[in-house]
Amino acid sequence: MSRWELLSFGEKAVKSALSEGVDQAEAFLYKGKLLSISLEKGEVKEAKSIIEKGIGVRVAIGKRIGFSYSTILEEGDVVAKKAVQNARASPSDEDFRSFPEPTEPRKVEGLFDKKIADLEIEDAVELIKDMVEASKVDKRIYSIGGGFFSTAGTVAVLNSLGVERAEELTQTYIYAYISARDGDDMSAGYEFNEGRHLSDIDPRWVGEEAANLAIRSLGAIRIETGEYDVIIDPVAMPSFIGFLVSSAANAENVQYGRSFLAGKLGQKISREEISIFDDGTIPGASASVSFDGEGVSTGRTPVIQNGFLKSYIHNSYTAGKEGSKSTGNASRSYDSLPSIDSHNVILEAKALEAKKDELLDVRKGVLFKQTGDRPNLANGEFSGLMSCAFLIEDGEITKGLKEASFGINLMDFLNKIDLVGDDIRQVGSTITPSCRVIGMRIAGK
Repeated sequence: MSRWELLSFGEKAVKSALSEGVDQAEAFLYKGKLLSISLEKGEVKEAKSIIEKGIGVRVAIGKRIGFSYSTILEEGDVVAKKAVQNARASPSDEDFRSFPEPTEPRKVEGLFDKKIADLEIEDAVELIKDMVEASKVDKRIYSIGGGFFSTAGTVAVLNSLGVERAEELTQTYIYAYISARDGDDMSAGYEFNEGRHLSDIDPRWVGEEAANLAIRSLGAIRIETGEYDVIIDPVAMPSFIGFLVSSAANAENVQYGRSFLAGKLGQKISREEISIFDDGTIPGASASVSFDGEGVSTGRTPVIQNGFLKSYIHNSYTAGKEGSKSTGNASRSYDSLPSIDSHNVILEAKALEAKKDELLDVRKGVLFKQTGDRPNLANGEFSGLMSCAFLIEDGEITKGLKEASFGINLMDFLNKIDLVGDDIRQVGSTITPSCRVIGMRIAGK
């Protein structure tokens, strides 16, 4: 479906809402194809291709907000009338100001790949097979799991104030979860690729890297509890830097007093060499979009600049609440009201840059690759399990670690970074290099 067809459905919905006497109306629409494959024990377990589509309508009657949605694009008038009914039944929200007005249009390049849009299940299965074959690096490989998914679709947003935006987007992701076994000793390795283009993923690299990680993790030991210099891999950085921007600097969390960054705007919170940006305008990046979930053009927002907390990330509601402008961080689907989320989170620390090998130059340290845990939003304390980590001795990565946990406050983390590597990688919405953190608490035996 073309952008113009999608916009025409939205225009009819907005007009229908206005005819019911609302003050403002907005429509959000999406239509696209989702292709997914799951892999279990080296075999394709499930493969499916689904068409996703829907329309959501939001209206304002004074300060009363109503919302409704449907998975049938042609039902825009029905959805609009239901949203109006919901608004009339809703209490006033005194913090509501307005839906967004038009912003200067900005087109971010490289967000659509026809090869992904044309991809069929058979093509994706071949990619998975390549990954499986490449993962057979050692006879100790015990089990091969993983998956693939891709999306290709069109999103459109328009409102009665003049916003009218539409864009085609693609995304792809492939991952491998490999188990290794040597007698009674078992370990696992995880690796992935993602991107806006099919050329962004390398199935053979993913399979081989996950398998090698599993093999290197065999014979893991328990580390002595203490403080160590820790090299945090880009794969683990979303739990630190990504969380900092998407959750702690999220204006909704700040305004409700849920975030430890509340009240700290303008304060120094990290060492001065560090700056962190939210940027939705990077060509071809996984979390780039030309406009957000409300049709506001994205930009580059300095969240931390030279160590100082400069900005929170906003949608139109939180921005209106404090008399500022949206940063273009509204996030939504057709079946939800706008929330707030980050785009590409960038860490810059040019004065601290070094070669990756230089980061390993410690007498005794830890390479921290993965965790499934998240910080405490209220106080910034971050403790959890290292799901993949290795001991560093005299600059060499030696043995895998098991049952190792870590603890650090995010504010301390920002001030204890002494070097950043040259291995910049996008992981989800986070684009960072490895970081070396001095004196991080690690618990083992």
